[in-house]
Amino acid sequence: MIDKLIPEIQARWPREARHETIWIQQDNAPSHVPVDDAVFAAAVARTGLDIRLMNQPPNSLDMNCLDLGFFASLQSLTDRTTSRNMDELIQNVYIEYQNYNPILLNRVFLTLQTCMIEVMKDNGGNRYSARSLT
Repeated sequence: MIDKLIPEIQARWPREARHETIWIQQDNAPSHVPVDDAVFAAAVARTGLDIRLMNQPPNSLDMNCLDLGFFASLQSLTDRTTSRNMDELIQNVYIEYQNYNPILLNRVFLTLQTCMIEVMKDNGGNRYSARSLT
């Protein structure tokens, strides 16, 4: 995240929005950066941006936009390529990520928004019907 994500955010973040907080949501995998990581905080401080980490609530797949569709969509694109080893697979995923159509990603966020609305209708629960999402 320090070597790739932070520089990309810094390069692309709109100048007029530099004062806004940028939240990076992670799932609760043990391999992720702790939200209070000093090395990450020092790297962010050098950017002049307010970038913060947060973890999603545990066991909330409906609230994880990555699990909702982005990973599956990216995987389906990567599956169209041939990878003979792990290095080629990583390169193919990187290429598909770089060329990913933002309109497709917008669909993932719209699905997330719809799930959130249904959770609110259910007073914070997850007993809503999948049919209500269409």
